[in-house]
Amino acid sequence: MNVPLLIARRYLFSVGNRNVINIISGIAATGVAVGTFAMIIVLSAFNGLETLVSDMYASFDPDIRITPTKGKTMELQGFPAEEVAQWESVAYLAPVLEETVFLQYRDQQTIVTIKGVPKEYLPLMALDTHVVEGEYRLGISGLEGAILGYGIADNLNLFISSGYENIKVFAAKRDGINSANPQNKFVTKTIVPTGIVAVNPEFDFKYFITSFDFAQDLLQYDAQASSIELKLDPKAKPEAVKARLSKLLGPDFVVKTRVEMNEIIYKTNQTEKWITFFILSFILIVATFNLIGSLTMLIMEKRKDTSLLRSLGTTIQSVRMLFLFEGLLITLLGISVGLGLGVLTILAQQYIGLFALPGGIVEYYPVEFRWIDIVAVFGVVMSIGLIASLIPVRVLLSQKRLQAITG
Repeated sequence: MNVPLLIARRYLFSVGNRNVINIISGIAATGVAVGTFAMIIVLSAFNGLETLVSDMYASFDPDIRITPTKGKTMELQGFPAEEVAQWESVAYLAPVLEETVFLQYRDQQTIVTIKGVPKEYLPLMALDTHVVEGEYRLGISGLEGAILGYGIADNLNLFISSGYENIKVFAAKRDGINSANPQNKFVTKTIVPTGIVAVNPEFDFKYFITSFDFAQDLLQYDAQASSIELKLDPKAKPEAVKARLSKLLGPDFVVKTRVEMNEIIYKTNQTEKWITFFILSFILIVATFNLIGSLTMLIMEKRKDTSLLRSLGTTIQSVRMLFLFEGLLITLLGISVGLGLGVLTILAQQYIGLFALPGGIVEYYPVEFRWIDIVAVFGVVMSIGLIASLIPVRVLLSQKRLQAITG
């Protein structure tokens, strides 16, 4: 039987002993609970934002993108596309053409980035859930069709519901820069807008998706691509596939995963998350002063008990462990309450929705529960509680003071 722990539990949970020390202990536990609650809620909120951003970009960005180290395009004939496409980890490989073009719809004009993709690749881009008007396809009645972002449609004042009407697409001729006639400097084609999608502001005001053949003809490229995009098997590890591709392709190509393509966004979110976590940790340190005060008053009040224990042969180490356990029990009580309330709040927000996000991309503020956050919060709060408990125990229960109390 652990006698120091048994006595510490009695000091904390004794029903008949309601005095100032118990009130201060309760305040200390409440401070720990509030700090723990705030930490787990903040971490889960950042997790939700990270997942939301990841899902937004996952619906458009590929798992892996390959671009040439030099120049704007790569030759498809020299690229080992068939070999890579046969890898078990690769679900689909698609050549992509991207270039800045000029659009005109009736009297409205705007500058966008055309993205030409194979029609078979379109379902794998997973933009069908973001369609706000029209249909998710790159053609209608045998005519070439385009899918455009909501921001582009807004700039062009284009509504598919009012009927299909051609958009004029202008691209600079590759050999027309020295021509004196302005009409000879551009290639002009028409295309039917078939669908409007709303993904995120970066996409909505930028991308104009067409078939690869249309983009290749407009931009005057033959068997060339701006990049190669790969969709991977769900079980595949992007980093492992990247390493294999880099070894196969050599220094002439740059291989990036989706995370690396949006590195600033992911790193910023992670940095903000842990900076906020450490700020809350410092606030919790301030809150633990209540714990130090509670233990100090408890040690002073229990001098008779301490003297009795020493007279019965209890060692100095056991007396110290008694009050150390008291501080850890107060901390553990606060952690349990804080984590319990925090997890319940997170799960309720995640699956029911307690706090709405008016005018946001999603209906409710995004949160996500992760076990690693529980471990991190528990470890940090218990460490702070241990240090806060050791301070009065070491100072007030030194061997000299204990001998004075016993005398």
